[in-house]
Order: sequence, then C-alpha cells, then structure tokens
Amino acid sequence: MKRYGIFVLLCCFTFGIATAAMAQLYFEDNFDNANKSEDKWVPLWGEWEFKDKEYHQLSNDSNCMSIVSDDFWDEDWNEYTYEVRGNKTSGAEGFLIMFRCQGPMEPRGKALKEHPPRMQKQARLEYWWNLGGWGNTTSKVESWGGVASPNTNHTIETGEWYSIKIVNTPTSYTLYLNDEKVGETINDATRDGVGRVGVATWSTTARYEDVLVYGPDGPLPVNPKGKVATTWGFLKAGR
Repeated sequence: MKRYGIFVLLCCFTFGIATAAMAQLYFEDNFDNANKSEDKWVPLWGEWEFKDKEYHQLSNDSNCMSIVSDDFWDEDWNEYTYEVRGNKTSGAEGFLIMFRCQGPMEPRGKALKEHPPRMQKQARLEYWWNLGGWGNTTSKVESWGGVASPNTNHTIETGEWYSIKIVNTPTSYTLYLNDEKVGETINDATRDGVGRVGVATWSTTARYEDVLVYGPDGPLPVNPKGKVATTWGFLKAGR
C-alpha cells in the first residue's frame, strides 16, 4: 500500500514537472510590486506611474508609449499571445496596444526618451492596435513597416475594463476583444513576426493591468478559481 502511495505521488510530481516544462510563459506583470515593474518597462513618452497595482498613463498628450525592457524580452520570440486589460479614464480616444516592435519608435514630433539598447541598433518596425481611434469612432491595427488590418467599428467607453488579446505568429496576427475574435491579418511575414510588446495612449489617459505574454504551448495551468496554479501565478481574480 505504501509503495502504491509513493508511486502515485511520483506520477503526480512528474506530471507537474512535464506540464510546467511544456508551458511557455514569456512575460508577466500584474503591477503588484512597483519596484519590480520599473525594471520591466521603458516609458518613451507620457506620464507613466505604477499605482493601485496598475500601470497608469496620466497625460492627455499624443504618442505616449511604454515598452518592455531588454532584460525581459527575447528577440527570437515570434510566436506569442499577448494579453492585457485596459481601462480608459479620460480623453478623446482609446488604447494603443503595441506588438512586433523593433528599433526606434516613430516620434511623431515628440522628443522620445532613450530606447532600450538593443532597440537602438535595430531598424524601425512598429505595430499597434488602435482601439477607439480617430476620435473614438473605429479601431484597426496600424503599422510602420508592416501590414495594417481592416477597420472595425469598436469604440472604447470611459471607465470600462476591456480584455485585449493579440495572437501573433510568424505570418499572421489575430485580434480578440473581451474574448471575441474581431479581426485577423494573414500573409504578413514581416521580419518573421518578431518584435516586443508595449502599451500606449493617444490624447487619452488610461490604466492597464494583468499583462501576460506566452508561447504557442500556452501559459501555466489555471485552477478553477482563475488563478495560475504555481508561484508564477498573478492574474487578479474576481475582476
């Protein structure tokens, strides 16, 4: 009987290790620890602040951007899912969700702050999902150097939380808003889909939470209460 119990424990332990090995959690930030979050992000323009376990952008200026730092991004990642929750707090437009970003970002008349060292050596490539753009009348992916997406009619309401997801592959990207597929662009193999992620705003203040980037094998297992079932777990429950 004891041998059977030991065997079961070993099987469970082995399964747990195998599951963790198969999972591909690339990047996460729930902003619970501002000191740790400061190492993960590089603000390029705007008034960015970690508070209330969220990442706030407090300026109504245009082209406010913050991107993931070199230490937390691998330039070989070209097949990933990027998830973030956003809440517009004021302003004329919505969110700008950045992905496939390499090189210096387009300044658009701003004296952008210093980029991460690796980005400074790259040619410019920039994608951003403009949610609630053009005076909060429409949404689409725009790009400097890549392929844009068709327009959709999505707008962003002030004070409402939105779950945003981008599934990026070497040849395509697919867009989800509040768990609904709202767009897909195929046959876009620009630089094989590489490039880091970020968050941004345009003439809007906003707050972000629960940033997660993971590979095609998915993030770590999630238990029935909605929390990741390991020490990496961070997603806020009950939202």
